[in-house]
Amino acid sequence: MSKRAQSSMSYKDKANLHFVEQEEPAFIKAMKAKLGYKEPAKLEDKYHDEEGPSQLDDDETDLMRMKEEDRPQVVVLDEKTDLTKEELEKELEAKKEEEGNKLIAEGKITFKKPTKRTGEEDAAKEEAEKKKKKLAPEPKVQRGLLSFGDDEEEEDL
Repeated sequence: MSKRAQSSMSYKDKANLHFVEQEEPAFIKAMKAKLGYKEPAKLEDKYHDEEGPSQLDDDETDLMRMKEEDRPQVVVLDEKTDLTKEELEKELEAKKEEEGNKLIAEGKITFKKPTKRTGEEDAAKEEAEKKKKKLAPEPKVQRGLLSFGDDEEEEDL
């Protein structure tokens, strides 16, 4: 082997190196299509929006994402044409259901916050604990009697 092949590249050689990204071969494309391979997200995808205005800018989605106390006040001037607060709530719930079903159909899993268990179960447990405390009174200590084991108990208190 020549000395040049064994040594590291010079600065000039390194500066002249370039990467040329080529299209994937047809057999690799066909294999990926068969397997259903999806390209991972790239940085350019984050900033490039082909759809135009985002769906998040829609007023209805804003109302769905807002807490109830942050939403605008509902005023009904004409009962025939205006929505009442209850009707608005029903519309928003229907929209959320529709959005959830759409995501499930696409194969995306959505997680919902678990509901807190309040009511009869908790109240029954609390009542049972109170009854146990009332039924099992602490034994009365008789101080007048002599006992050799009391010294240890008094020191622990």
